[in-house]
Amino acid sequence: MSALLRTASVVVVLLLTALASCSFYSTAVDWNGRVGPNGRPVHYRSGTRVGFNLFVVLPFVGRTDVNEMVDRMSATVAEEKGDVVRIVQADSENYWYGWSPLTWIITPVVTSIDVEFEPSTEALAAAERERQAQSARDQRQVQPLDLPPATPPDRQRPAHRDGE
Repeated sequence: MSALLRTASVVVVLLLTALASCSFYSTAVDWNGRVGPNGRPVHYRSGTRVGFNLFVVLPFVGRTDVNEMVDRMSATVAEEKGDVVRIVQADSENYWYGWSPLTWIITPVVTSIDVEFEPSTEALAAAERERQAQSARDQRQVQPLDLPPATPPDRQRPAHRDGE
């Protein structure tokens, strides 16, 4: 094995380890006054977690199984005092086929879960305050394309053309 290939392999392994086990979450709170199946407002939360397995199947960095994602997602809902959690979708993808044979040794795994839950009254009030603040900001912003021209049309001169 050449020194360059060995160095590149070490750099890739260190980079993967440094970036390992990243989690991304987002929540949709604005449903235009619509309610969920129980007649109460709902929030929709999506979470994605990236980790690595050794030899395709052995967890190495980050727990990326669906059980862990369900546990983490329900814990974040519980921290916000939300209730009635419904899993909409869960998926786990193992990218062993990415850059073989490297990904046969260190395999990236991406797990996603989407849940719908009934938020607490405090969370609903906070979302409504944010919605009202955003609406006030939108009303204060000036739209430059809606402004009338600075010079009235009857006082405007035609554009100068070369050669005239």
